[in-house]
Amino acid sequence: MNIGLLSAVGVALYSGTVSILALTATFARRRVLRREARSTLAVLVPSRRVGSPEASDR
Repeated sequence: MNIGLLSAVGVALYSGTVSILALTATFARRRVLRREARSTLAVLVPSRRVGSPEASDR
């Protein structure tokens, strides 16, 4: 199988997952569901906060 096709499928799955989680974190009615979606997003999408202690270690 072509590596480009596999990469495209991977990108589509990742972006779809992140999009669904972002929508859930924003519009879910239950607070627990919003919190879980935000914590999962924090794992999948690394933050790039300027001035944070984690950013200075890199």
